[in-house]
Amino acid sequence: MFTAKAALATLLTALVMTAVPAVAAPDTPPLPDNILMNPGKMVTVDGKRRINLSCLGNGSPTVLFDAGWADSTLSWALVQGEVAKFTRACAYDRAGIAFSDPRNGESDAIAAVADIHALLKAANIKEPVLYVGHSLAGLFGVLLAASHPDDLAGAVLVDPAFAKEWQSMSAAGIAAGASPATAEDVFSTSVKAQVQRYRECAVLPAPLPDGCAERDTRLPSSLADFKRVQMSRPSYLLARASELENIRPTKDGTSVDEKEVEAVRASFGDKPLIVLTREKVEGRPGFTAEQNVAMYQAWKAGHQKLAALSTRGSHRVVAGSGHYIQYHKPLVVIDAVKQALAAIRGR
Repeated sequence: MFTAKAALATLLTALVMTAVPAVAAPDTPPLPDNILMNPGKMVTVDGKRRINLSCLGNGSPTVLFDAGWADSTLSWALVQGEVAKFTRACAYDRAGIAFSDPRNGESDAIAAVADIHALLKAANIKEPVLYVGHSLAGLFGVLLAASHPDDLAGAVLVDPAFAKEWQSMSAAGIAAGASPATAEDVFSTSVKAQVQRYRECAVLPAPLPDGCAERDTRLPSSLADFKRVQMSRPSYLLARASELENIRPTKDGTSVDEKEVEAVRASFGDKPLIVLTREKVEGRPGFTAEQNVAMYQAWKAGHQKLAALSTRGSHRVVAGSGHYIQYHKPLVVIDAVKQALAAIRGR
């Protein structure tokens, strides 16, 4: 049984970079609620399983938005509509998230990328896409480039996860004076507890207790309420648990997702690749301010290495932004998309 203290601790993991703050008036207008609160086109893959694909605008190449861990198309509410003014802009929900049907099996990187490939084919998106991935989806973008290069025209990775992330960040924290036990607790033990918690929540009757489905105060009230209902569904909770379990570091310090990415030759060739990094140092419990700064530097260095996977790669630190750059600085993400599209169209 989880105590209140343990339930709170599950929210303070390495993937949840910070507490969920309310944000000021956005720099761009959000998509209307009637678009965000309804599915787009339900595209069938794997026989009967459906994936929600919401597309706006016209133009080529298509931009495909992929959300971070356990997030949905809602996370692109301030970006997708603006991008749709100058090309076709599509966002989708991964299996079990929001409107998409759950899958049988794990929600790991290989499964996510297989779904992207199948979705593009089933939706008749024939030309390579500009892939825009946040956080966890950074790993998917790298794997997509390696396993299905013909699907990809370029990528914009928004404060992305990367291979050996856990190892490099925990090593940086330890080098700055943290104990190995603290690193193990924050980067592995607490995440394991959170996975278990979501699986316990999935079998509880409604209404779910606090700690099962938090309220996302970054969103307007109507959308925050809507998202919390979606997050309370058993299929969502199980998908959320599986995604988190597959990014959680194993005994050798590398997660399942990271191992799947490391098993391929990661390269974007000469395709445009823009990597955006948050500027804010978002602290983790148990580490000092200095140790959190050291881990942030390891995070930034990982992004610089990501950008080097393309001969046309670039890296930018986004001033004043936290992990959700698309919420804090949507215009920067939109500008990066424009820059990548110009490079693709100019080839």
